[in-house]
Amino acid sequence: MQGLSEKEVTIARHAAEGMTAKEIADVMCLSQETIRWYRKRMLRKADARNFSELIAMLKDENIL
Repeated sequence: MQGLSEKEVTIARHAAEGMTAKEIADVMCLSQETIRWYRKRMLRKADARNFSELIAMLKDENIL
């Protein structure tokens, strides 16, 4: 997996805690669309099929 940026890891951490895209956007002062864009980019970088798989991969690699 290509390295994730600090912002991407933060988004993944919030998602792993159960936060929605809207909640993450509010906390990070970003738009929901920006959060969705980051999530898609993270899936491509990790070659993951869905966000749950990405979170599991990040936990396996001790990133989360």
